Amino acid sequence: MIDSHVHLNRREFADDLVDVLARAGQTGVSGFLNVGYDLISSAESIALAEADPRILATVGIHPHDATLLADAEGNLTEDGRQALAELEAMAHHGRVRAIGEIGLDYYRDLSPRSAQRTALTVQLELAEQVGLPVVFHIRDAWPETLAVIDEVGVPSRGGVLHSFTGNEQAVIWARERGLMLGIGGPVTYKNSKLPELVALAGADAFLLETDAPWLPPVPHRGKRNESGYLHYTLAAAASAVSLTPEELDQRTTASFEALFGARSAESNTTEPRSDS
Repeated sequence: MIDSHVHLNRREFADDLVDVLARAGQTGVSGFLNVGYDLISSAESIALAEADPRILATVGIHPHDATLLADAEGNLTEDGRQALAELEAMAHHGRVRAIGEIGLDYYRDLSPRSAQRTALTVQLELAEQVGLPVVFHIRDAWPETLAVIDEVGVPSRGGVLHSFTGNEQAVIWARERGLMLGIGGPVTYKNSKLPELVALAGADAFLLETDAPWLPPVPHRGKRNESGYLHYTLAAAASAVSLTPEELDQRTTASFEALFGARSAESNTTEPRSDS
């Protein structure tokens, strides 16, 4: 299994990261995509990826922090241009495999919506410029986010709709554009609609993720999530698409490797620092 969306750099793992990674390995997790959400976490993701060959990194600015890039009216600021330049520099690192997580979050609205839309737009453009796929964060803003993606352009290297909470129309929209769904712990929740949507998408249209330390699966709800719990998500998703866990593991691992396993030939792939 590969955990396609995790935040191992978070303080929740500061005291036992070695044990967390060991438990993940014991349950069959062989790889991790550590996802950045601001400049600091993006740099931390790269550092983790340099230190452990099982870990790959993403770099990006979450909609919660969109004001790092744009003002309340949606204008890209001078500080935002500098932040984009820093992201671009990090994006050329050989262990970085995506821009993200980026998108719109109208649930918490921690940044003005105009700023969020600008941050999404300029980072979509950055992904195209550096030749990387995209990890999308979408919460209570599905029509708006999909409209921005269609307006700016679907990333030519593809992407994943992380922590998928869309409806049937969003599944069809994603499939038509070759974008993957990120399926995590909520697929195990009672009364969840995710199993139906997973079945509609099909086994080759989604990736497995934890979003750890958040969104733990049953039977660990209410606890810190970790990659070692990914097998619960695998089992629930496999049931939804009428495959064995082993069969779905092979399919989702192949999908992950196709999307994130290698950089495009034209990308500048700076090697990890020699002192890592």
